[in-house]
Amino acid sequence: MRAPHFIQLAQIDDHRFISACRHGLVHLTWGRATLRFRREEFRQLADMLAEMLKQSPPATRRVGVLSVARHFGGDWELRIGPMALHLDSEAGTTFAHTTQEAVRQLDEILASGMWDREEAEEPPASFEDRLHISFSSN
Repeated sequence: MRAPHFIQLAQIDDHRFISACRHGLVHLTWGRATLRFRREEFRQLADMLAEMLKQSPPATRRVGVLSVARHFGGDWELRIGPMALHLDSEAGTTFAHTTQEAVRQLDEILASGMWDREEAEEPPASFEDRLHISFSSN
C-alpha cells in the first residue's frame, strides 16, 4: 500500500489546518492562504509559539525571518518574512496549541518510517490514454 503524499497533522476547522507532505514540507493553511515551511522551520515556529504561551503580553520573539508577538490585550502577530497573520487572543492561543499537536503528529509519522521508502510516482497517463473512451462491443 502506498503511503499518502499529504497527511493532515492538525486542524482548527475546515479553513485552518496544518498538513505535511512526503517532500519535507509542512503546509499551514489559514483561510485562502497556504504557507509552506521546511520541517525544521515549522518546529522552530511551534517552539516560538510555545514559548509565547508561557509569557505575559507584551512579548516578542524573533528568529531569522520568523517573528511572533503578543500585544497588550492578548492579540497575536505572526510574521514570516513579508507575510503577517494577526490573531485575536483566543485564535492565537488555539493556533499555538494546534502547532504543538501538528509537531507531535509529524514526529509519529516520521518515526513510523512511512515516508522513508521511495515509492515510484505513477506516470501520468499519456494524452492519447486520457482521450481513449471505451465503447461497448454492441
